Amino acid sequence: MTSEPIIFKSPLERDPSNLPECPIFDFLLKRIKDQGVDKTNRPWVVDTTTGAKVYFKDIETDSKRVASALTRLGFGHRDFLYFVTYETAVLYLVQLGVWRLGGGVRGSFQTETPEEFARQLRETQARFILVDKETFPVIKKTIQLLTWEVKLISFDDVGEADVTLVNSLLEDDGSAMPEKVDIKPKEDVICAPNTSASTGLPKGVCHTHFSLTSLAFDPEAIDVFRLSFMTPASNYAIGSYMATCCSISYGTTIFQLGKFQKEKFLDLLTEHRPANTLMYPFVCNWFARCDELDQYDLSFLESITIAGAVLDATTTELMAKRLPHVEIIQLYGMTELINVTNTRIETPNNKLSKEKIIMRENQGEMCVSSGKLVPYVVARVVDVDTGEFQGPNKRGEICVKSPMTMKGYLREGCNEPVMDDFTDDGYYKTGDIGFFDEDSNIYVVERTKFLFKYQVWSVSPTEIESVIKQHPGVLEVGVIDIPDLANSNVAKAFVRKKPNATCTAEELIKFVADRLIERKQLHGGVVFVDKLPESKGNKLDRIALKKLEKGGQ
Repeated sequence: MTSEPIIFKSPLERDPSNLPECPIFDFLLKRIKDQGVDKTNRPWVVDTTTGAKVYFKDIETDSKRVASALTRLGFGHRDFLYFVTYETAVLYLVQLGVWRLGGGVRGSFQTETPEEFARQLRETQARFILVDKETFPVIKKTIQLLTWEVKLISFDDVGEADVTLVNSLLEDDGSAMPEKVDIKPKEDVICAPNTSASTGLPKGVCHTHFSLTSLAFDPEAIDVFRLSFMTPASNYAIGSYMATCCSISYGTTIFQLGKFQKEKFLDLLTEHRPANTLMYPFVCNWFARCDELDQYDLSFLESITIAGAVLDATTTELMAKRLPHVEIIQLYGMTELINVTNTRIETPNNKLSKEKIIMRENQGEMCVSSGKLVPYVVARVVDVDTGEFQGPNKRGEICVKSPMTMKGYLREGCNEPVMDDFTDDGYYKTGDIGFFDEDSNIYVVERTKFLFKYQVWSVSPTEIESVIKQHPGVLEVGVIDIPDLANSNVAKAFVRKKPNATCTAEELIKFVADRLIERKQLHGGVVFVDKLPESKGNKLDRIALKKLEKGGQ
C-alpha cells in the first residue's frame, strides 16, 4: 500500500485531444456515410416484440422530419422529451430528432407509479411526453400531479385529439427544422438514463454530446458491437444508448427486446440469429443452467457479452463448457461512466486467444476479470478504510477518470446537474470493490453498499453466492445479510432449485461451510423460493429480498 497514487491505464494509448467536440448527430451521420450503409437496405434497429424496423438509409431524412415536427410543436434547444413506452425501434429515431434540435431525452421503467413519474418529470421540467397505448393511462394520471402543461405524443392512437401521433412526425416535410442550432457538445445534455435503482430511487444521469461521441469514437473500444447484436437493455437505460450509437459506428444491426421474458429468449435468439447477444449475469445464471438449452441450435452465435455486473467463475466456466464455440466477453461500465473496460481490449503484440477467460484467485476467492481499460480511461484503487492507494492485487474502491463521465445527476430544484461522488482531482468513486492484476486486468468483486459486517470483518454476498451456484441442484441464488445480536450481521440465502432437485437447506449450509471460512457461512439459514426478485435493471434485487425477509419474520 502507498499514499502515492498508482494509476492504471489502457494498453491502447490515445491522445485525448483527438476526441471530437461536435454534435452527436453530426458525428453519427458521418459514421453512417463512412460505413456506406446509408445506401443499403440494412436495418439499424429491430424491435423484436412489434417487428418495427428502422433502416440506416432512412436515418438522416426521417430524423429531420421528426426534428421539424417537434419544432412546430414548440420543442427547442435544451428542452427535454420524457418517454414511457415499450417501443424500441422508432423511439431511437425520435431521439435522434431531439438531438438534432439540441434537446435531451429521459425515459423510465414503464410500470412506475404516477407519483414516481411526476418526480422524474419535475427533475427534467419536461414539457413533452412520449407514450404508447399501454402507458398512456398512467401518464394521464401523472399529468394531473404537475403544475405546468405538457404535450403528449404517442406511438398509438389513444382516442384523444390533442395527442400527437408519432406517424404524423414522420410525415412532416422537414422544412421547419432550424438551419442552425448552437449546440455546446460538452455542456448540452442529450440523455439522462436512469440508474438501475438497485439501492434506492432511480437517478437521472446526465450525459452530453461529448460523452457519447467519446464512447463511439475509437473502434477498438467498442469492438463488442462489430457484430449484429441482440440486447435486453431497457430502452431508458445506458445500455440502449451504447448499443444504438455504437451500432451506427460499425454499421451493424441491433435486435432490441422491448419486453424481456426469459421463457421467450431462446426462441427470439434463434429466430433473429444475432452474432452477439447481451446478457445480464442474473439472466446468464439461468441460461447456463437451462435444461432446454441443448435443444436449440446456437451455431450462429459467435459471442455473448456480459454486462450490468460481473459473472461468477462457476457460471462463466459452465457457459464456456456448454457453448465452446462462443466467446464470453465481460464488459464493465456503469450509467455514470458508460464504458470502462472489456475483455476484448488487447495488449499490443500480446493477443489473447478468443477462448481465454481470465480468472485469478484473490483472498481465497476465484475472481473473473472484466478485461482492460478502454482508451482514454484511467483508474486507481483506494482502500475503503484507510484511503491509501492500492497496487496490483490489492482490493479497494475503484475510482475512474474518463471523457465519458456524466455531467452530474438530475435533482429537483437544481438548474444544473449535481456532481456527487467525485474526488477533488476529478475521479468518480464507483462504489465498486475490486483490484487490478500485474497485467492491468480489472476484477470487480462487490458493491460497497452490499458488503456487510460479520463481527469486525467485511463479507461479500456475491462471494457466497458464487459458491452456492457450484451446487448441482441450484438454479439461482441471492444472499443478503440479516441482523444478529452476537455477530452484527449474518448471511442468509434465498435459493431457487433446479427442476426435480432434492437438495435441502441443511445440505446447502454444509456445502458452503465446507468451502468458506466461518464468517462467510450461512448462519442465517436458507430459504427456497419459486422466483428471485429482479430490479428494474434486470439485476438481483437485494432490497426486495430484504423486504421479503422482514415480511417472513
